[in-house]
Amino acid sequence: MFISFSLRGAICRYWGMAVVALPLGIVACGSDDPLSFDPVNIDDDEAPLCAEVPVTEKVEGELRGLPKRDVPVDATREPRKVRMTPPQEHWQMQVGVLALSPDWQDMLAIEHVLAPMGIPYAKTTAPKLALQHDIAMFFPDAYEESFHTTDIEAMANFIGKGGVLVWRDSDVTFLRDLAGVPASTFGLHHSSVRLTKEGEAAFPSLDQPEERELPLGGGPEEFLNTWTLEVDPAAEGVVVLATFEDGTPAIVRRNVGPAVIYTMGVDFRDVVIRNQLGYPLDGAARGYINVFEPATDAWLLMMRDIYDAHARFGVRLHTAPNGLSGALLISHDLDWGPSYDRSAVYAAREAALGASTTYFAHTKYVDDVQDLAFFTRDRGCQLADFLRLGHAVGSHSVAHSKMLELFEVGDGTEEYPTYAPYNSSPYETQWGTLYGEVRVSKSLIDGSLDAAGVSHETVSFRAGELSYHADSPLALDRVGYRTDSTQAVGVVLTNFPYRLMTSWPAIQDTDVFELPVTLEDELPPRLDLRVEQALGIITKNARNGAPTSFLIHPNVTDYKLAAEEQVLAALPKGVAAMSVDAFSRFWRARDAVTFTLIDYNVLEGTLTISLRPEEAIEGLTLRVAEVLEAVSEPAGAVLSPPEDGGRLLVLPDLPAGEEVHIVLHY
Repeated sequence: MFISFSLRGAICRYWGMAVVALPLGIVACGSDDPLSFDPVNIDDDEAPLCAEVPVTEKVEGELRGLPKRDVPVDATREPRKVRMTPPQEHWQMQVGVLALSPDWQDMLAIEHVLAPMGIPYAKTTAPKLALQHDIAMFFPDAYEESFHTTDIEAMANFIGKGGVLVWRDSDVTFLRDLAGVPASTFGLHHSSVRLTKEGEAAFPSLDQPEERELPLGGGPEEFLNTWTLEVDPAAEGVVVLATFEDGTPAIVRRNVGPAVIYTMGVDFRDVVIRNQLGYPLDGAARGYINVFEPATDAWLLMMRDIYDAHARFGVRLHTAPNGLSGALLISHDLDWGPSYDRSAVYAAREAALGASTTYFAHTKYVDDVQDLAFFTRDRGCQLADFLRLGHAVGSHSVAHSKMLELFEVGDGTEEYPTYAPYNSSPYETQWGTLYGEVRVSKSLIDGSLDAAGVSHETVSFRAGELSYHADSPLALDRVGYRTDSTQAVGVVLTNFPYRLMTSWPAIQDTDVFELPVTLEDELPPRLDLRVEQALGIITKNARNGAPTSFLIHPNVTDYKLAAEEQVLAALPKGVAAMSVDAFSRFWRARDAVTFTLIDYNVLEGTLTISLRPEEAIEGLTLRVAEVLEAVSEPAGAVLSPPEDGGRLLVLPDLPAGEEVHIVLHY
């Protein structure tokens, strides 16, 4: 049976099942929505009908004659190099990061802390240059021999003028004397970090129990690098902000006149980079999925709180578009034949509710023990309907193997139909490669959409069974993906997007961003019985400015769809539902925004900010201090009322490559 609900927007096409009454006249969200949809512009009279698509031929258990598109592999793409900031690009309002490690890759930890928080920073190997900023960070190590007499004099001047130093404890005598931490003990086994009452006041973003006690994990023979800090009892202005589980100091703050020094006894390479690589120690996670897990996020939020408390005017990039507090990123995995058909109901209903979602398409074309092949020729028309409704389409691999993480990498020549992975059991897949999974699935999705009259570029990927391959960052990058959403929150302990990195130990950033999966629908209890739990997690993430990614398998259209509708109807204020792809586009463009000036005029009471977006961006929002009361440039910018000690400045849509000047008044 084939039924077409066309009208303007091609609401739904429904195959082989009972007819479902769908709402007519649905339109995709326009420019007034948090992130406007981008529905495919196709005249309904010219849109191809799936009823006209030839039946797909199957030969010896394999679907033949599927449309495909060539997918080039750009072998010249390499990981991103860590770059020191040229002196002329430094300015007063940035954080100055002093990089003294001989391994510049160590700077990734600082970049993965500061960049997601939108904090403007500069990296340098010159101590005096780092000390020209309001806030200086010495990371990961400081060395006595790195500081000459003039550097020590510059440090004294920095402290005298009220500078703020954040450093990881190192064996530098004059810094330890300034910090009131005369010594430390390295290598003791610690299992958690807990905020003190003073720490709770210093880090207001960490207002949940899960944020105030952070598990480190690890058994007796496996532990993170920690430094148990010794506090000088004679030093004035010393406060312990966090302790290890045995009560010994883990984070110490000292006020020295107008200056403030924060000493960290934990290494960001361990509590941020290790986690984002997917290698947290056992016990560091409080659950695999369907939990509020901020064990990585908390360290980012600490630095954001330090910045907001001490940086003059506190200019930084907000973490959500258009002044939102957060976002719900709904996605659907089409990993079963009937799921394609039943998704028509979801797609129409979501559009009616003003939500965009991402549909990850499993391109199965080989019969095996897992399932019959179901990526037939008419799938392109179904996917085109989702796009017409303002949704997005991504890849969900070819084999959908539980064992993808063990696949050979392949050579990038894999193509349909000669690439034919076969699941011989739930835990064994033959003839599969990583490049085959990411390249061939993209080829078939975009080829099928070509055949349906829709030009499309698949740029988002989710591995079947959330099986993450350590070599996927560079493989995805070279094949043209820009987003991955495979890692579960309990693996990486973060809800914020981050750049995927090449594997340990030679870690380097790629141009692919990971959007971890926080919520899903398969584990008990049933999804409709844990709507309140889901809303609680969404609310907690939004308080941090973090998105929440929600995976729903559209294998049924009753209780799961009802649960999704309940969540959408009760979203916290300031949270909007959008696709993984839509948020990823925003985040990528935000990441490519460069501050070129942050300057103030005391006589005129103005703050001038200049920035340059390398990519066009919609809804870019700045967080500024509450003291700023009005904005006069650019036209269309909107300054919010004060909240939590700051204001949000929503900028108009910005084109790529053009410098934008912002004038605020205080």
